[in-house]
Amino acid sequence: MEELKVIQVGTGGFGQSWLKVIMDYPQTKLVGIVDIMQENLDAAQQITDLAPTKLYQDPDLAFKEVDADLVLIVTPPKTHKNLAIKALQAGFHVLMEKPITHTLKEAQELIEVSKNIDKKIAVSQNYRWRAPILTAKKLLSEQVIGQVGYMEYEFRKAMKFGGWRDNYSEILLEDMSIHHFDIMRFLLGAEPLGVYAKSFRPKWSWFSGNPSATLSIDFENDIQVSYFGSWVSRGKETTWNGDIRIVGEKGAIEVLDDEVSVSLVNDNDEVTCESIKLVDVPFDDRTSSLDNMVQSIFTNTTPATSIEDNIKSFQLTCSTIESAQTGVSVKISEIKNQQ
Repeated sequence: MEELKVIQVGTGGFGQSWLKVIMDYPQTKLVGIVDIMQENLDAAQQITDLAPTKLYQDPDLAFKEVDADLVLIVTPPKTHKNLAIKALQAGFHVLMEKPITHTLKEAQELIEVSKNIDKKIAVSQNYRWRAPILTAKKLLSEQVIGQVGYMEYEFRKAMKFGGWRDNYSEILLEDMSIHHFDIMRFLLGAEPLGVYAKSFRPKWSWFSGNPSATLSIDFENDIQVSYFGSWVSRGKETTWNGDIRIVGEKGAIEVLDDEVSVSLVNDNDEVTCESIKLVDVPFDDRTSSLDNMVQSIFTNTTPATSIEDNIKSFQLTCSTIESAQTGVSVKISEIKNQQ
């Protein structure tokens, strides 16, 4: 079985779980670790038992000395562009955590650099690899409900993170909603055209910024999406995927509590409802994201979440934030032109 050698950059809390993904996946081998904080390197060594000579605080030195094929970047967004460019220029393929970069300008600069380097570069949008989402996608691909007219999307959690997230001005839109925006694009097979957003902070919120928002999004093919999300919800919470209802001319597909059902309307306006068995997935979501990247390298194909694709989800995120902050509708084309 072919195997790729991997350097992971960033081994904080979330990065530590990525170390296990790399080690458990049968076609990758962890050969180097980079983190600017010694305590993170110490924790990573305990998890991986990697030789001290393979642990680095300087990414430039690691990229120069370690024989590898792929660099996995699990660091704050502000570092993504520079780390990714260095890794590409050093001859590595690159997979990184979302979002693609800190700003749209940085994302476009990274894409321009990557066009001149024959290496794959992608963003791990792991939510689209989950069984309920893939099941709904299969139903849509089979045209079970016919032409889609609109989508209702809700996300409700009460999360207390602490740390840097508490100080984001638009914490929901900046840190979480990109997962849901990517799911929208993936399921609908269409691109967003414009968005109107209103974000707000309930009085009981423990976040300094706005943890809740309601959105109206125009997609191609005259599809309308209504989205509500909150980090400070009360009452029943959704799963991380959220509750999704996709309505078409023949009926509706619902993803509720990560279970999928289809309701169809016949010519006599009679409604039938059926629970759908989830599709089988060989890996968990992040391993599936890694697998897609690895197989794209072996087969020389484009990763499903290449940066050229992922920037479209990021453009919707940035458009939504601008709309929330200005109080006016924003066209995606206007955001593109600002890059």
